Amino acid sequence: MQELIATLVVSGILLIVGTVVFAKVKAAMPTGGSADSNATIDNIESTAYDSFELATVALIVLAAAVIIGILIRAFG
Repeated sequence: MQELIATLVVSGILLIVGTVVFAKVKAAMPTGGSADSNATIDNIESTAYDSFELATVALIVLAAAVIIGILIRAFG
């Protein structure tokens, strides 16, 4: 059970760090190029942030699994 809690904490920290790193990299990308290059950069940004949102849902599911596991051990 402690491993699941540690996994939850580490995953949350990695999600935060990944979001910050991506935001810094995105800010350093050149802008003002062609319309195609700007559209590609916008598409990459949108896809990356969508994946970070889905990872947050995965953390919520993992937290629910930890809580269910605790309840099963307590009452099972």
